[in-house]
Amino acid sequence: LSEHWQSIREHMHPDKLSKPEAAKSFLSFIQNIRKATKEEILKIIKSENKEFLPQVVDAVTSAQTPESLEAVLEFLDFKDASTFILQERFLYACGFASHPSETLLKSITEKFKGDVASEEIRETLVIVMGALIRKLCDREGCKLPAVVEAKRLILNRLEKAKKDDNVQMYLLALKNALLPEAIPVLLKYAESGEGPISSLAATALQRYDPSFLTKEVKETMNRIYHQTRKVHEKTVRTTAAAIILNSNPSYMEVKNILLSIGELPMEMNKYMLSMIQDILHFEMPSSKTIRQVLKDMRTHNYDRFSKMGSSSAYTGYITRGPDVSSTYSLDILYSGSGILRRSNMNIHVFDRSTELHAIQVVIEAQGLESIIAATPDEGEENLDSFAGMSAILFDFQLRPVTFFQGYGDLMSKMLSATGDPMNVVKGLVLLTDFLQEIQLQSGPTASVEFMGGLAIDISGGMEFSLWYRESKTNVKNRVAMFIAGNTEVDSFFVKTGMETTLEAETALDFISTVQFSQYPFLVCMQMDRVDSPFRTHMTKYESLPSGRRYTARRGKAATLAGNEYPLHQENSNMCKKVFGAKSDSAGGWF
Repeated sequence: LSEHWQSIREHMHPDKLSKPEAAKSFLSFIQNIRKATKEEILKIIKSENKEFLPQVVDAVTSAQTPESLEAVLEFLDFKDASTFILQERFLYACGFASHPSETLLKSITEKFKGDVASEEIRETLVIVMGALIRKLCDREGCKLPAVVEAKRLILNRLEKAKKDDNVQMYLLALKNALLPEAIPVLLKYAESGEGPISSLAATALQRYDPSFLTKEVKETMNRIYHQTRKVHEKTVRTTAAAIILNSNPSYMEVKNILLSIGELPMEMNKYMLSMIQDILHFEMPSSKTIRQVLKDMRTHNYDRFSKMGSSSAYTGYITRGPDVSSTYSLDILYSGSGILRRSNMNIHVFDRSTELHAIQVVIEAQGLESIIAATPDEGEENLDSFAGMSAILFDFQLRPVTFFQGYGDLMSKMLSATGDPMNVVKGLVLLTDFLQEIQLQSGPTASVEFMGGLAIDISGGMEFSLWYRESKTNVKNRVAMFIAGNTEVDSFFVKTGMETTLEAETALDFISTVQFSQYPFLVCMQMDRVDSPFRTHMTKYESLPSGRRYTARRGKAATLAGNEYPLHQENSNMCKKVFGAKSDSAGGWF
């Protein structure tokens, strides 16, 4: 194991993690760890320096053997805050585990019950517990003792939680777990909770399959959207509307939502119009009902569909094929004063029978109107200044990151801001791990093995310029991938097989620029992908008992040209104004 680590060590340097060679080395290291003893694994962990140690922890945890789990748990001390990075990388690797065990969940639960030096690690522990509960339940392990105990712990502690931070922590765990029995709890917090708690509970409900969204859920979402019991923030109301429209809405539900447009705050009017138009443009399931409602002139008229504003929602295809399709969606909601309230970027991957929420990056801000002496919208008069970012990666909700909390923190960050993005997640992820042996009717044994690794770096930032009355948010996604597959048939007289590999790297940036020196303010959204090289290799082989071997190889290398993904025409027109105004001002007086 030590010799193999030394041979790949240079590829695992932090500066090289955005290359496919890092993902390839990661996979080969995992395969060797799976054959190693606890002592051999500990020897490497204890001898490595702090630059390479996070990558070692990623690989050891992803190996998912009893020996590797014992080794990493023995090495990590959750009572020591100085090893925060290693603890976080261990927990995220657990959350991405391809085939988690009951022992792993039990170990995480015990760590959560014990002493934890960092409050952020304590929050991550319970979030990972939620992810492991869901994965074990998907494999018909919901009745395992460790799963039952973890579910009971999360639900009981949420019920007793008094501090908002603790409530949010357990809601995040439920957002990962997606337990049917948690729906009534989430409804309670979505409708009666305040600010971030209400928003978090609503987004957790949004992740459930529509088949779980009962009549009670839809009634609660309608009460939230139409504010029949209390005033709610725009972010919660728009999430409630999205849940209604994505869960087989009735004719009257759609009609009431359309009739509300024109009575909402200005930017929310525009956002809801964009959402409806996006559903129609993308032919989503509820589009038929919406078209029926729009035949009524009371809902479909110029007055309702000509509302001003800069908020928007748009969905498009990244790839579209008979077997696999991938979509991207970008939506952005502003306050009436032109300051960002929420930007949301999603990438989904679909095949014939399943759906994967590959990436979601949400940037939220609130209570920033005082910076430009603006008036807050209805229901948002008493919100504390806050900005933060939340991410979902491969159906796993990560711990949110806070840019600033409170007016004092905001001013100190603005005065000392460097413009550098804040890291959300960085590391190596075991993307796929599949092995199956099949006994053929004719006698030979066929084996199929696939492994995929991912090196990922997601970061985001938010900048303000009071002088130029401009704000900018930037979400950067850097990804390198390596996938290897091997199919082999072994008979009594010949062994034949085929090995395939695919490696690729890419970067995706989402940038939104807002100029609020005038109204309607200028908003430009951009979604750019850089040039993306990829390589494929295929090797076919046959070997005979005599020792003779026949091999044929083929390979292909190409670069997918970078591009800017299209959004709606209104956004393109706005970008021309934003960058046209910048070039005019850059000319100076002469």
